[in-house]
Amino acid sequence: MPSPARDDDNDAPTGTHPGGLGYTAADDGDVCHHGRPLALPPKERAVLHLLLRQWPRTVSKEQFARQVWAGQPMSDESLARCIAQLRQALPPATGLALRAVYRRGYRLEVAASTNEAPSPAHGRLAHAAMAAPHQVETLTHARQLVQQRTAEALVRAERLLRALIDEVPDYLAAPLALAECLAATVSCGLAVRRERIDEALAHLDRVAHGAPHMPGLWAESAHLLDCAWRFDEAAALHERALASSPLDAATHYYRGWHLLATDRPREAVAALEQALRLNPFSVYMAILLARALATAGDPEAALARARRTRENAPEHRAAALHLLGVQALVAPSPALAAQALELLPDPAAWVFAASTLGYVLARCGEADAAARVIAGTQQGNPSEQATHVAALALLGRRDEAMDRLERAAAEGCGHLPLVLLATENHGLRSEPRWPAIAARVWPPR
Repeated sequence: MPSPARDDDNDAPTGTHPGGLGYTAADDGDVCHHGRPLALPPKERAVLHLLLRQWPRTVSKEQFARQVWAGQPMSDESLARCIAQLRQALPPATGLALRAVYRRGYRLEVAASTNEAPSPAHGRLAHAAMAAPHQVETLTHARQLVQQRTAEALVRAERLLRALIDEVPDYLAAPLALAECLAATVSCGLAVRRERIDEALAHLDRVAHGAPHMPGLWAESAHLLDCAWRFDEAAALHERALASSPLDAATHYYRGWHLLATDRPREAVAALEQALRLNPFSVYMAILLARALATAGDPEAALARARRTRENAPEHRAAALHLLGVQALVAPSPALAAQALELLPDPAAWVFAASTLGYVLARCGEADAAARVIAGTQQGNPSEQATHVAALALLGRRDEAMDRLERAAAEGCGHLPLVLLATENHGLRSEPRWPAIAARVWPPR
């Protein structure tokens, strides 16, 4: 049995690993609790991230200055104030303790009382405690798969989460993650039948009953309602999510999606800019922000945003593809078509890879190559097929584009509102069938 930690024992174990309580430090800088990023201010999040990564070692003031303040002035008082604010920001009964080590710095400890039964007021933690470490690891892995935003990864994540729910029905972080997975699947333009969305909403009703203060609950519920085109119901939950988690990047991201889907692109830009301030590492938040800027009638700002995203994530394939798409929208050229031909999609690619490349090729004069990309998705589901309508319109196949939109509307494809409102599809609004399709998504009041 390990001995208790001492001030002069910098590497002494301090009890259970924080991972046993569901806390992990993600590679993108997030701190996650049972797979869900904690809503913390940037400085406090960075401090906790460093403490988790260094556990059980003490983190020196010099390390905080170098890795958190990043060369900016840091006094003992500013560090102490940040630690105090972090202590206040952590959820009640978290089980984590931030300990000052005289003349050295701070370290993270797991409180000895974490095995005691939580009070009813902390129902969220009672449910979280029912998960074994390997189940927490499964949840974290599933959420990491969701963040990849590929069709293959989303299918694997859903399979893992359904198995986890069957294994530990009272582990309420798992149905919350399943809701996130299904919502991400819809947001990425993939098909999710309405009965699966209804099932996820039923799971979230159970979470709301047992753990109403669980981070992410109201934002995920609102986004699923958006995916089902129940925008009025979603609006009320977005407001509740903002009130309960104003520092949660995903909450602002989902609200931005809602505003974009309800044709309020300028408001969407503001929401997505806030999301990106809270999570500057997210490529997909940056991509949706650029899309909102273009939809709001500011393609040059969209291009600047896409370039910045590419610079910040030079190895990220989605960032490269997205930049090509925005460049083609603003200033098509043969050089862009040549780049697109070098980036033909593969099965493990970003889910919008094929439609982005098809659009770039069609916009830049490579009609035959664009047609081949489109033909590769002929057997896809109606939601995926609808993402190609901009390229089809450029190729003069407007009737086929409208056929695809009609099928997607009939199937209730959740991503369709963003497709209909996209800048590159404005030309299709003059088609006779357009009003009936729009009325399915936004019924007249």
